[in-house]
Amino acid sequence: MAESTWWQYVLTVTGGAAQKDIAETTGIDQSSISRWQRGATTPRAEAVVALARAYGHSPVEALVAAGYLERDELGVVELTTLTGDLSRVSVDSLLSELRRRVLGSQDSQAWPAGWAADDSSVGGSQYRQESGDLGR
Repeated sequence: MAESTWWQYVLTVTGGAAQKDIAETTGIDQSSISRWQRGATTPRAEAVVALARAYGHSPVEALVAAGYLERDELGVVELTTLTGDLSRVSVDSLLSELRRRVLGSQDSQAWPAGWAADDSSVGGSQYRQESGDLGR
């Protein structure tokens, strides 16, 4: 069996770190990481997100690499590289997509203050930023 897209992603974001180092960094059991490498199991979505966050990468790109999402399901957010270069995507587009996904998948009562679907103060022009300004 060829190496999975998921394992290639793991190697890319961790810089080829050893399983034990990945386990220490992420809090994921080393035996789970070993099973991913062998292609014996698919990681749980929670583990996918934990790995991405531990290494400073987008959880969305990790979910694509693990097969939970398809690239064509990403809407306005286009992943430009597997390592998450979103520098040419406007902040407004990223926030709109994030809000759309969260609103569609969770009870709005569980949201932090200011994120409720009926909060008119969210999404105003003061949050707009031109494309390419993410790194500032």
